[in-house]
Amino acid sequence: MEQIVIYSESLKDAVFSFTEKCFSNLGKAFQPEGRHAYYHHLEEEFDRFWCLVSEEAVVGTVGVQRLDDQTAELKALYLSENLRGRGLGYRLLDTAVAFAKDSGYRRIVLDSMSKYESAARLYKKYGFQETARYNENPYADVFMKLDLQEKI
Repeated sequence: MEQIVIYSESLKDAVFSFTEKCFSNLGKAFQPEGRHAYYHHLEEEFDRFWCLVSEEAVVGTVGVQRLDDQTAELKALYLSENLRGRGLGYRLLDTAVAFAKDSGYRRIVLDSMSKYESAARLYKKYGFQETARYNENPYADVFMKLDLQEKI
């Protein structure tokens, strides 16, 4: 049975292994000593970071990061390919959005790439809408937002 837990240092190796596998499956390189160095300090970098754990293995992740007093950013939503289509991505997303709303944020934003079509479908189904670019991420070409005042 899968369980969503708040990240702790004891999960670091499992998160690194999971993230490296996810990135490899997406044709990307996980660079924990480079552009992904923040993975060494997840508890400090994020308002909250969660792991979906199954039989002591990390099989999904999601994080919420503060952009400003009104806006949180959804980060690192990944789910093992063999678990997709079971509502687990939605559960991870729901956990992050509920936390952002409970923390007083008015909106949550995300960036992604148009080639990640299944992620875009999940976000749209959840209620995210396309918005203007809000950061300088050179890899992102999709920007979305969710008004947390309207999300029940």
